[in-house]
Amino acid sequence: MNTYNFVNKEVRPLDCTWCDESKANEDVKDCYWVMPDGRRSVKILQVPAVYCPNCGLYVSESINNKVEEQLAIGDLSHFADQFTYEELLQAPVKNLFPYK
Repeated sequence: MNTYNFVNKEVRPLDCTWCDESKANEDVKDCYWVMPDGRRSVKILQVPAVYCPNCGLYVSESINNKVEEQLAIGDLSHFADQFTYEELLQAPVKNLFPYK
């Protein structure tokens, strides 16, 4: 089964990270993450993912790490509890050392 890649607008075969099957494809997935401070959870839409006929739909470790990093350094104070992966990547970086 080929899965349409909404990120690059094409179907591309991949090797599954979990079972090494070469029938995996890029896809997207809506995911929930807990914010680094643990105070709330957010729903991130259209996160790049991998679909494997054997293992199902999952987010790769590299994308997971990128999301975790952006949640930690991005200024999401004006974001609702639901936003897209692209909006997350475009979020401004927090000003951790404000000048007075």
